[in-house]
Amino acid sequence: MSEPIFQHIYLNNDESYNILKVDRPFFVVPWHVHPEIEIMSIVKGEGSRFVGDNIENFAEGDMVVVGSDLPHCWKNGAVHYEPDTLSRAEARVILFKEESFGKEFFNISELKKIKEMFSRAQRGISFNGRTAATVSGKILNAYEQNGAKRFISFVEILNDLAESKEYKLLTSEGYRPPLFTSDMQRLNKVVDHLMENFQKPIKLDDVASLAYMSPTAFCRYFKNHTNKTVFRFLNELRVGFAKKLLLEDKDNISDIHYLCGFRNASNFYEQFKKIAGCSPMQFRKGHEARL
Repeated sequence: MSEPIFQHIYLNNDESYNILKVDRPFFVVPWHVHPEIEIMSIVKGEGSRFVGDNIENFAEGDMVVVGSDLPHCWKNGAVHYEPDTLSRAEARVILFKEESFGKEFFNISELKKIKEMFSRAQRGISFNGRTAATVSGKILNAYEQNGAKRFISFVEILNDLAESKEYKLLTSEGYRPPLFTSDMQRLNKVVDHLMENFQKPIKLDDVASLAYMSPTAFCRYFKNHTNKTVFRFLNELRVGFAKKLLLEDKDNISDIHYLCGFRNASNFYEQFKKIAGCSPMQFRKGHEARL
């Protein structure tokens, strides 16, 4: 990725925060930063989420809070860029500055936990479970409201996130933005290549050459900048695509590993269970049970 660009957010003069609706074939905002705190709720779409030095897959239901001036972007998977694609990237995004409500607003005792949540958000926060589902619904409802009702809904959303224990911090503890421009450009080139070609055989030598490094130096570089190995990232892309195919229920499980870039079924089953926490069959049955 390139050096994070500064994005100016235009808040309406009569509102202390914005709720934006995004609905496109794919997300277009590049690697960027802004002083506003951001709450990103994914309604539709899949791909990879980049927050600081953290890279993970995202899908429908993903819920993340990004702190002020923390670099981030959401990149959709390859299917979103196909000609005449029916895939959609839909999200509701809340943007606000802590001081927009007055310098002392979040210092009152009743809002102490929200203030603490803002501090945690400087590392990025991913919410899961019931919290993500409940807050996502409240954001959709708040988008349709206005005036005092919308503001009350906003405070409820913040309180739900602040009270929740269903979360994890995203960036590594020692992360300090931003990375140097040359590093980000090299990383962007490599990540784009992996996202575009994960269904094909990937050779470490070829990927390292994109960064003009030896394989050993590249592996160390990638791990330092993403907090995971290049093969872990590649397998996460492949497993994320496998989940999509499993949910579509069009292909036999025994055939899916070929479509995802795994060379053999045993490696596919091993990596799927390691990353998803269950077997492909259990994942499909779990989804069918929720329908």
